[in-house]
Amino acid sequence: AQATKSDTKAFTLSLVAMSSTPQEVIAPPQKDPTIMNPAASADHKAERFYGAARLCSAGGMVKFQDGSVWHEKQLYAKAIELNPSFAAAYHNLALALGEQQSISINGSDWDRKGLYMKAIEHDPSFAPAYVNLAGLMGPEDTVIVGGGPVLDRRALLLQAIQVDPRCAMAYMNLGILLPPHSVVKLPHGAMLSPTALMATARQLDPSLAPNPAPSAVPATPRKAMQIGIPTTPTSVIMTPQKLVMPSSPVAPRQVIVRQAPSLPSLLGSSGGVAAALKTPAQSASLASGLLSPRQ
Repeated sequence: AQATKSDTKAFTLSLVAMSSTPQEVIAPPQKDPTIMNPAASADHKAERFYGAARLCSAGGMVKFQDGSVWHEKQLYAKAIELNPSFAAAYHNLALALGEQQSISINGSDWDRKGLYMKAIEHDPSFAPAYVNLAGLMGPEDTVIVGGGPVLDRRALLLQAIQVDPRCAMAYMNLGILLPPHSVVKLPHGAMLSPTALMATARQLDPSLAPNPAPSAVPATPRKAMQIGIPTTPTSVIMTPQKLVMPSSPVAPRQVIVRQAPSLPSLLGSSGGVAAALKTPAQSASLASGLLSPRQ
C-alpha cells in the first residue's frame, strides 16, 4: 500500500524521537568502578567514573555490570566527590551542563562558571578551562580564581596562551574580542593585531575557521572541548565536544598582514616558542562571533 502524507509525517516524527533518545553504552571492564576491588583507592575509583563519563555522547548514559545506569553528569560529579581536586572532571562537567543548569556536589551547588574556575584552581596550567571560562563572560565581567588577581575575559585568554602557547582557540577568541585596529602584547612580548591572532589560530588548527575578510568579525561564537586522559587539549569557544585532560599536565599548543612572520618563525623549528613569543572540546556568548571550545 502507498504511504499517505500523515503516515510519512508520523514516521518522520518517530525518527526524530528515536534520534533524540540518549544513547546507553556498556562500560568496558577498565572503566567500570562496580567491579573494582573494594580496597581500591578513592582516586582510582574517580578515574573509573571519569573514564566512563567520557564514553558518553552528549546527554548519554553508561551501564555498569551491576546493572546501574549513570548519566554523563552524574559520572563526572561522582569522580569529583571521590577526588575533589580532579581538574579535568570539573571542566568536563561544566561542558556537560546547560546554560542555566547547576549541579550539587558534596552539598554545594555549582554552575558552569564555578566549575571552570575550580578546574583552574586545581590545575593552573589547564588552558581550555581559561578559554571556556572567558567564553561565559561579558565585556564587564571579572573573576578571581584561587585568590589570584582580578581577570577579565581578555586576561583569561592571555593566560591560556601563557600556559599553552599552542592553544589555537585562545588566539582566535582574543582576535575576535579586540577592536579591529588594535594590538595586544602577548605574555612574552610579541605584539599582534586581531588579524594576526586569528591567522595564528588557523595555522595552529586549520579546522577552527575559514579565513575571514580582514575587517570582518566572525559571526557566531564557538566552544572549547571536553577533556579526557591523555591527549593534548584544544581550547576555545566552539560547539562543545569533549576535551581530553591528560593524567599529567598537558603540554599545551597570528591573519598576518603583508610580511608578518610565519608560524614556524614564531614557534621555532623545534616546536618550542622563539624569542619573539617565548611561549597555543554549551553557553553565554563572548562577543558576537567568539569561538567556544570543547576540548
